[in-house]
Amino acid sequence: MKYKIGQILISSRDVEVEKALSGEKVVIPKGNKIIIGADKLAHHIRDGMIQPLEDGSEVDGYDDTGIAEYIFMCLKAHLPIDEWMEDYEISKDEIIEEIECALDEIGMC
Repeated sequence: MKYKIGQILISSRDVEVEKALSGEKVVIPKGNKIIIGADKLAHHIRDGMIQPLEDGSEVDGYDDTGIAEYIFMCLKAHLPIDEWMEDYEISKDEIIEEIECALDEIGMC
């Protein structure tokens, strides 16, 4: 399978992963969002779990839309983005689009 850094995937089935330090097995439910990191690992957005990609997977290029969406999620977790969007009458899509444009300007497309 071929992926891009920043590509966001949504799991279509429950996935069992093993925690690196404890060896405890954890089931991550389907519908969980995963972003492909620059380290070429799958990062589960909800709980921070990290797992290797399946054998034979290739990571090449960047997904500016996925990176922009992830940046938006991070900002929203730490800043009053909802209030700003309401006060300035801007949408999530408009913010993500501006982040994408900024990434495109520096060649991350």
